[in-house]
Amino acid sequence: MAALAPISINGNTLDPANPAVRAAGLVTGDAADSNYVLIQTKGAVTKDNKDQLQSLEVGIKELVSDSTYLCRYEPADLEPIRNLDFVKWANVYPTHFVVSSRLKPDRATVTSSNMTVLSTNPHKVDVIFHAEHKKDATTLIEQVAQAAHVNPSGLSGRKDKVRLVVQERYLEDVAKIDEVQSILEVRPNKLFNNVARNILMGRGNVANLNNIVIEGITFRGQDQIVAVADTGLDSNHPAFTGRILNAHAWGRPGLTNDPEGHGTHVCGSVLGNSATAGGQTIQGTAPDAELVIQSVGDTQGGLGGIPDNLDALFGQAYRDGAKVHSNSWGDTIPAQPYEQSAYEIDKFVYENPDMLICFAAGNDGVDGDENGVTDLGQIGSQAAAKNCITVGASENFRPNLTLEYGNRGFVSQSGGLKFGADPIAFDTMANNSDGMAAFSSRGPSPEGRIKPDIVAPGTGILSARSSLARDGGFFGVSNDPAWMYDAGTSMATPLVSGCAAVVRQALRQNPPQGAGGGGYSPSAALVKAVLINGAVELKGQYHPSEAGPSPNFNSGWGRLDLTESVSTAIALNDADCLEGAPLQDAGSFELQVLVTRAGATLKATLVWTDPPASRLQNDLDLSVDVGAQRRVGNTSSNRKNNVEQVVWANIPQGTARVRISARSLTKSPQGYAVAWKLS
Repeated sequence: MAALAPISINGNTLDPANPAVRAAGLVTGDAADSNYVLIQTKGAVTKDNKDQLQSLEVGIKELVSDSTYLCRYEPADLEPIRNLDFVKWANVYPTHFVVSSRLKPDRATVTSSNMTVLSTNPHKVDVIFHAEHKKDATTLIEQVAQAAHVNPSGLSGRKDKVRLVVQERYLEDVAKIDEVQSILEVRPNKLFNNVARNILMGRGNVANLNNIVIEGITFRGQDQIVAVADTGLDSNHPAFTGRILNAHAWGRPGLTNDPEGHGTHVCGSVLGNSATAGGQTIQGTAPDAELVIQSVGDTQGGLGGIPDNLDALFGQAYRDGAKVHSNSWGDTIPAQPYEQSAYEIDKFVYENPDMLICFAAGNDGVDGDENGVTDLGQIGSQAAAKNCITVGASENFRPNLTLEYGNRGFVSQSGGLKFGADPIAFDTMANNSDGMAAFSSRGPSPEGRIKPDIVAPGTGILSARSSLARDGGFFGVSNDPAWMYDAGTSMATPLVSGCAAVVRQALRQNPPQGAGGGGYSPSAALVKAVLINGAVELKGQYHPSEAGPSPNFNSGWGRLDLTESVSTAIALNDADCLEGAPLQDAGSFELQVLVTRAGATLKATLVWTDPPASRLQNDLDLSVDVGAQRRVGNTSSNRKNNVEQVVWANIPQGTARVRISARSLTKSPQGYAVAWKLS
């Protein structure tokens, strides 16, 4: 018999081969008491495997661990499944996996004892239900309330989840409800607190070059709508005159103004368009786009307006016509695993494939071992979502700003300097546009994915100031009180969101291959592919470089270059893109690029919108062949990322065959997008 692989779900690990698992009562003879089973296979399931399972009334729902699938199965007898030649192990979905390890007093793997002494400590949790369960929401919420010993009248939920506060001692009782898939901790969220625009346009530090004009067409985000969920907006600021499409109050009933100031600054970076008292033009990256503001700031200075289910937030903006959604906030604790908020982001994009969602990577970068290098591994939670664009912060170029990373502004919660060693400590924050901001959270995500996806300037960013907000001048003092400086991945994210709107404009005006008929709305996967393929590798400012060859866990696939991306969107300068027809199991698609000159570089990027889940559900592969030579996406076979890229320098002359193939599909078919450039 093939060796069994350990199974890890919600931070809990179980080794099916360990006799202690059976001794703890976690292996059952049948499925009489549950409609949900785990099936571990000898490899990725094929179409033939799926057909055999379907004939036994098995419905695959999610790849949850290595070659292990969560399935719905209503019959009681497990033997027909266990007898399949490609199945290594089958068992009911045990309650051991339901409660997140972070909610348990011990984080241990199952041993010979499965007993735990639980306390009355209260926990705010999301109780997540299995997909396609057959109970109505009201009945299920009442069942959860009874198990949790709380009043059901105080609970509001949906068919997919309910949020509540429950004592630790009752978590296992809730977990025993068959329709409950996961119980996850809920934590509060926090903010991730003109030159930048030129850097993003590929113009280095040159001032006063405000527009992208290609073949007589100006690209400024015309006819695009961007939604921003943030503290609020000073709607009277001249940067937004005539372009506020809608304003929604989520955190303070009837109020969308901005006493905190963060939201106004963010919105200005997306689409602000005005001038200082001295006549200096200040613009966001999409100065002709329209705005939907969702004010989620509360009366306590927090983000209490963020709804329990992010589908409500994204759905409202989507109904308003927004196809780009900018979020400069995230978890208060770094490096948290993919949980419900990331799932809801991925789910919304999967169900609404033309909605591009951007999230800030976070400002939790730290040099914990004081070796002069920002540590890896702070990105998590919302920023770990597969289908969003996760944005890190590179440096701006404002050499007059002298704030250093080692100064008092970057002190960790434990009281020590976050950056106490050279070369970071005495580096100023905005003196090198090829450098990474030290505070920008690094990847990988806890699931091992490459994050951030892309970076943009996030230090010394000048943007709109709310008239209700105080300017502490910490990141520089503006000569005009209507404008202020700020820093953070909060500031980088709206710049990327505005660029996404500009790329959407270009794609709508120049529909690519596979776009279909009229009313074309570019997919989020295509916009993401075009942005990533146009990005430039950061040189870095230290030796060795704090960025490194792309892709990497510092700057992802590089710093956004809007001119390159727009050129790709309109198929200019040996660049192009396409929306691929969905692939079935083992399907493939090939396009050809003619290489006519020596010394050329081919860059190709594949992006697909993956079904929501912590693991990669549908695995596509990118490869490029010229004659007998081959290059593969991300330099080696990749099983974690839904972004793959090949950069082939000095590619041989001839016909380059760019191939996209479906290696393994948990759910089929799977669409995709590809962008490429020959330079």
